[in-house]
Amino acid sequence: MRFILPALLATVISAQSFEVASVKRSAQENGSGARSTGAVPRQQEPGRINFPAVKLKGVIALAWGVDQDQVTGPQWLDDERYDIAATLPANASRAALPAMLQHLLVERFHMAVHEETKPQAGYALVAGKGTAKLKPSKESGSLSFEVRSDSIQFTNMTMEQFAKFLSQSGRPVTDQTGIAGHYDFTVNISMADIKAGLTSGPVADLGLKLETRRAPAKFVVVDKADKVPTEN
Repeated sequence: MRFILPALLATVISAQSFEVASVKRSAQENGSGARSTGAVPRQQEPGRINFPAVKLKGVIALAWGVDQDQVTGPQWLDDERYDIAATLPANASRAALPAMLQHLLVERFHMAVHEETKPQAGYALVAGKGTAKLKPSKESGSLSFEVRSDSIQFTNMTMEQFAKFLSQSGRPVTDQTGIAGHYDFTVNISMADIKAGLTSGPVADLGLKLETRRAPAKFVVVDKADKVPTEN
């Protein structure tokens, strides 16, 4: 059995906590504007997160590194909206963000979860025959993409991130290309086509393939949580 001394325990908890955090239920949206989808926005500002009118299921998925359809729990996790803003400690790594979000959810929503592993049908993104048609990125910043009517242009994208993006089809896609690095490329597919179901055609233009696979996947089950969080 491993024991953690009190001083070390305080350091561990501090490393998993935001410096300052605000969590509250969003004001009811009136009928004059479009209702928020509740999707977790991409965080561009370093050192901070800002999730306005977000559904908790999206935050849980981000915290545990799964897709939203791999999170199960009360229906209100999809229905309720929350405003979450927080500041990371100075010099904190972005890699620590999931652990900080988990700690925040436990602290403010008194959330308890457990993980299950189940087989799930999905795809493997693999390299085709020959050389992949990918242009090494010259960008040094974070990834970005531009959605057009019939294509999507990616900048500074890894194959792991590309596979994650394709998972928006509703079936998980795992990167098994063995291709490292960041690349700029364009895929001739619309977001509507991705959500309707993936085919190998568009990725074949990049020298890649999608193969149907059934593999174990992690699911997060929310056993309990408070609908009204402990606020600031």
